[in-house]
Amino acid sequence: MTEERIFESKNVEQAIEEACRVMGCLPEDLEIEILEHGSSGLFGLGAKKARIKVRLKPEKILSERANRAVMFLKELFLSGELRLEPQAELASDHVVINITGEDRDIFTGNGGAAIEALEFLVNKVVARRLGVGPKIVVDVDGFREKRERELREMALEAAEKAKRTRKPVPLPPMSARERRLVHMVLRGRKDVHTRSAGQGDRRHVVVHPGPVRSSRRK
Repeated sequence: MTEERIFESKNVEQAIEEACRVMGCLPEDLEIEILEHGSSGLFGLGAKKARIKVRLKPEKILSERANRAVMFLKELFLSGELRLEPQAELASDHVVINITGEDRDIFTGNGGAAIEALEFLVNKVVARRLGVGPKIVVDVDGFREKRERELREMALEAAEKAKRTRKPVPLPPMSARERRLVHMVLRGRKDVHTRSAGQGDRRHVVVHPGPVRSSRRK
């Protein structure tokens, strides 16, 4: 729940209490803007209700999504009899769920494709319960950071080979996220350029040499 909501009551304190009851949180979890302080009027005539605008603080939103994601993953792993443990960490604008345990190798094969599938599922489940909000990133024992280092090195090596041989260098099949990373690593270079090729699970990146520049003597 990330949207702003307006509450009314006899006074500001009661309006805050109502907001907390409806939104299932504590006052310290809310960002509160007082729109009307309210007044009792003279002998009850002309009384005005207090009005406040509230929204959950970013850290509360992240915490709720993290708790829901961890709960779902624990139930999933328990039902599959998998020896895995999810742990949540809050970043500035997203949630990171790192999974550790004896069965972690299930998710790290084939370039970590199963991690991306699990991440997609977790975000769908949490969004259904709490609405669309900050992204939840799933990692398995730091696999993604290691994999990104490998992809960067692979991209740079392919670029050097393409420059040296003047021939296109195809890279192994990759997920869409990994292909984007390779494209970004080599983006802006004049000596090589990249293109995606192939279909389905054979989709991959090809590193092409740049145009040969001829030098002219004046």
